[in-house]
Amino acid sequence: MPEESRADAGRPMERAEHDATPLIEPIPKAVSLATQAYEHIKAAIIAGDLIPGQLYSVSQFAALLGVSRTPVREALLALAAEGLLTMDRNRGFRVLPMSAHDVEEITQLRQMLEIPAIAQVARLQPPPREALRRAREIYADLQKAADEGNLLEFLALDRQFHLTLIDALGNKRLTRLVGELRDHMHLPGLRRLAISGQLHESGRDHLVLLEALEAGDADAAVACMERHLGRIRTDWA
Repeated sequence: MPEESRADAGRPMERAEHDATPLIEPIPKAVSLATQAYEHIKAAIIAGDLIPGQLYSVSQFAALLGVSRTPVREALLALAAEGLLTMDRNRGFRVLPMSAHDVEEITQLRQMLEIPAIAQVARLQPPPREALRRAREIYADLQKAADEGNLLEFLALDRQFHLTLIDALGNKRLTRLVGELRDHMHLPGLRRLAISGQLHESGRDHLVLLEALEAGDADAAVACMERHLGRIRTDWA
């Protein structure tokens, strides 16, 4: 993709209006800039910070993230390959719109996969103690992120929490499919919850689920997962 003009790099970037801290902001120059850019931009897509259909250039993202265009381009191409963005050759990238029907389809697929999977996790013998221990650690960090209104961390930890539990079944394809479905879900309602201070309470679903799994109570775990996915459809999405 050709280099964008310098004028484009300095042009303000259009984003959806909200009052909380944006997810597209300078990132620390640490291990892998491409990976960090990928995580920031993906979180911004999921949280609804970027306007579907709006054209965004590599230079605009690079300026906001405070890094060069090369890692940003790499991140955007990876997101396009995953179906989160579409590329307008020689122009930039657009976030793919998500309709109510799309949300319903993804939610139904997650119900078909995650609810039976969680029931299996609850029935595992011996119990997956290491996965449960790790999930409890992730939950503590998730609620800290919720209290701080840090959506970037909250989204990453929410994904990690659920995939850690599902991965206890040892089915890598299942874990990958659930991860892909989660990545394609737009959850702009999380921004509202963060602004209103309700994100911590919303995150408590994870603790209820974890306690049911630790008790080996498959019925309670299934009921919790059903409520959690219902909350995603209504409050989060």
